[in-house]
Amino acid sequence: MLSQETVVSQIKSLLTNHPHIDLNILFLYVSEFTILHQILQEDEIIQGYCIGLLEGSKEKYKAGKWLLILTDKRFHLVRNPVLRSHFDHHPLEFSAIKKISTKLGWFFGQIQWELEGNRIKMFQIGKKDYQFFLPCLKNFL
Repeated sequence: MLSQETVVSQIKSLLTNHPHIDLNILFLYVSEFTILHQILQEDEIIQGYCIGLLEGSKEKYKAGKWLLILTDKRFHLVRNPVLRSHFDHHPLEFSAIKKISTKLGWFFGQIQWELEGNRIKMFQIGKKDYQFFLPCLKNFL
């Protein structure tokens, strides 16, 4: 398990080219960032993140915004509702992913993972978040 300081440091290093993003505001309004230290393993390094809605062909994901974290080991889908005492976490191992496809519209982007017998789609990703996250996916596309 990573420490909270390590998570903050890794996110801060991702945002070095984005001085307009305030790290304190990001952690305040996206509560999923505050629990990442409980989810990520000691040797995982955060490569990128984005936020959007989630749907699956087999699984029913709870409504609301989800945080997608890409590390050097796997994808993490995380949701931390304010009024609940526990969070939702779905790791996606690289070996389980058959195909990843992306799509960018006028205002929003989407990412779709094809798994064995399942399809997961993250959609309504803000255009700036999507463009920030897309270079992280270049090894998978």
